[in-house]
Amino acid sequence: MKIVAIKFKKEFYPLIRSGVKTQTLRRPSGRADVVPGDFAVCVFEDCPEKIFITITDVGYKMWKTLNAEDARREGFNSVDDLKKCLLKIYPDIQPWDRFYFYCFEVEGNTEKVGE
Repeated sequence: MKIVAIKFKKEFYPLIRSGVKTQTLRRPSGRADVVPGDFAVCVFEDCPEKIFITITDVGYKMWKTLNAEDARREGFNSVDDLKKCLLKIYPDIQPWDRFYFYCFEVEGNTEKVGE
């Protein structure tokens, strides 16, 4: 079993820790090499905490096909809110752009990096 690190903005820490955010979308250039069953460590910018997750599903979607279920898994109330957030991270998104998704389950344990 391999363990990979997946970087997140610190604003997503509480959403992942609480189990509200159970998916992440990534452009192909930032894609992690993960498959269902892999263990991963969520690392947050400017945050000493990390969260351990298990990858449950992996796939890809086009920008224009993101839907309400994607928004819910990402911790948003609507597709519009999800897309606004993604546009802040990736300002040059085109309708045909592909995003890889990783669905995950939080293992429930967090610790400070370096301890």
